[in-house]
Amino acid sequence: MYFCSGVPMDLACDCVSIQAYHGHHHAMEVLVQSLLDLDVRNSQGSTPLDLAAFKGHVECVDVLINQGASILVKDFTLKRTPIHAAATNGHSECLRLLIGNADLHSAVDVQDGNGQTPLMLSVLSGHTDCVYSLLNKGASVEAKDKWGRTALHRGAVTGHEECVEALLQHSASFLVRDCKGRTPVHLAAASGHIGVLGGLLHAAQSVETLPVITDNQGYTPLHWACYNGTYWTGALFSPP
Repeated sequence: MYFCSGVPMDLACDCVSIQAYHGHHHAMEVLVQSLLDLDVRNSQGSTPLDLAAFKGHVECVDVLINQGASILVKDFTLKRTPIHAAATNGHSECLRLLIGNADLHSAVDVQDGNGQTPLMLSVLSGHTDCVYSLLNKGASVEAKDKWGRTALHRGAVTGHEECVEALLQHSASFLVRDCKGRTPVHLAAASGHIGVLGGLLHAAQSVETLPVITDNQGYTPLHWACYNGTYWTGALFSPP
């Protein structure tokens, strides 16, 4: 099949994807005029917008959005959108373009195949700018993946203190439990992230009566700190 420019459809689609991936926005501007469908997918289910967002090519993202490319098309493998791609790789300017042009407010909390939101993926990789961009657009700090874990659970495991601080500023719960009954406090203690744990315990001071935090096996954060040999983490739980 050929378009008015005489370019075969499959060749034009492949070329747009290649230009988007490599950031050649001037060439892409010419190629998009030959396409009726900008959401054509490659063998993994990625669209040109997906590839441009993944690589952080702001000009290409801008061109594709303005030409009507869909922001919420999911790939075949991880079921992620271009918003996920930008958030995962820390491309904050691309991310702002994408969420700023999304039709649905709920797009900021779109979930992948494992229930992960862009906010969770940004925290997981420690992309603080992306975290704040998503929070400022109303991203939910209480959203859970299929294992019951929130963005704060991820910050507790990875030790990204600035991301954790941003989540706590937006009232993320440090007592929320995953499918194994573990809170972010459990995970920070088990991982030995002193700074994150200190921030979580400081937030705990706002609770008038703090319950004993045990997981489904009856383990407290102190149990996990001692089990993994994180001495200084365990010391935070010791009485003065």
